[in-house]
Amino acid sequence: MAMTAAQLSGWNAGSGGGMPPSELNLLVLGLLISVLFLFTAWVLVTAYRGVSDKSVPMKKLLEAVVRLVLMLLLTLFFYFH
Repeated sequence: MAMTAAQLSGWNAGSGGGMPPSELNLLVLGLLISVLFLFTAWVLVTAYRGVSDKSVPMKKLLEAVVRLVLMLLLTLFFYFH
């Protein structure tokens, strides 16, 4: 839903007129997906190291992969849909 002229005027007055709402939305969503992918990479690398050290069973690695895929799919659906 597009902003009315009064809402856009209020946004520009409150934010200093430097960034339109659509660009801020894109920035926030980009930061969110970046953090999620970094977290996913960190979890996968940590789990893989545990499997290679034989301190984590392979089943736990597979569970971590499934959970991460579900987390990413749900996040993409709710925030980017």
